[in-house]
Amino acid sequence: MSGWYISPIAGLAHLRVESTDLAKWSEYAVSVLGFAPGESGPGRLTFRADERAARLIVTEGAEDRIAGIGWEVRGRERWEELRSRLEKAGIDAEHLSGDAARQVSAAQAMCFTDPSGFPLDLVLAPFTEPVRPFVSPTGARFVTGDQGFGHVTLLASHYDEIVHFYTEVLGFHVRESIDLAIKATFASCNPRQHAVAILDGNGTSRFDHLMLEVDEIDVMGRALDRVLDGAAPLMVGLGRHWNDLMISFYMQTPAGFLIEYGFGGRRVEVPDTWTEVQQAGVGGASRWGHRPTELAPKYY
Repeated sequence: MSGWYISPIAGLAHLRVESTDLAKWSEYAVSVLGFAPGESGPGRLTFRADERAARLIVTEGAEDRIAGIGWEVRGRERWEELRSRLEKAGIDAEHLSGDAARQVSAAQAMCFTDPSGFPLDLVLAPFTEPVRPFVSPTGARFVTGDQGFGHVTLLASHYDEIVHFYTEVLGFHVRESIDLAIKATFASCNPRQHAVAILDGNGTSRFDHLMLEVDEIDVMGRALDRVLDGAAPLMVGLGRHWNDLMISFYMQTPAGFLIEYGFGGRRVEVPDTWTEVQQAGVGGASRWGHRPTELAPKYY
């Protein structure tokens, strides 16, 4: 998108996961991440990170996989705009309402796969919990609000196509790009420095991680202590990224993908005060740290 344009997408709404072991998720999401249990039922768990009814939705399945990356739409007018854009882009979306949309914790949803095969949920009017306040069992307060739930990082099989989809169809702004040993695009739709990071997967697609941000460094540190004590496998040690300034570490989830657990991310005010940059020179994703453990994927 050229010039300043407010994206129809407000931010990351939720993540849906299918899992072969709901019991592991019940323990991990609450005791390690600090989420609060939401409304659940047979074969289905939901977890809260703020006033929203469900930020993480885990359902029983035959394999561990990402079932839906949820993006919140900025109201009904933008909803119709996105519906038209998807049709023009040749994307066949399944439209959900009523009980079907309730499964993704929203009044309405459009569900489809993006050009690299990642399942997306565009949601209108996501459900909130107006009476019971969010209280984390670990004392965590997550940075959400106008920055959304966090960010996702994707290794994409069709890199150019998915970058075009996020920028030209969904209206994300590119804030950083890399074309060195790896190709990557960091883009956002709100004040979070990036809501999505897209890496060239060289013909394969993989959901890499969900980033969660807390508002106190001690909360992040205590989560790291829990991981070091064996609550979850540590994949990448403590460090600070240069682009969003996030101080964070990475752990593995029961479904195999990673969680980046961080503090202190850069906020970009609106109108956009961030000029797109192209990383060059020595390069590298971090100012310091973020050293991969022997368990980490090879691309770290």
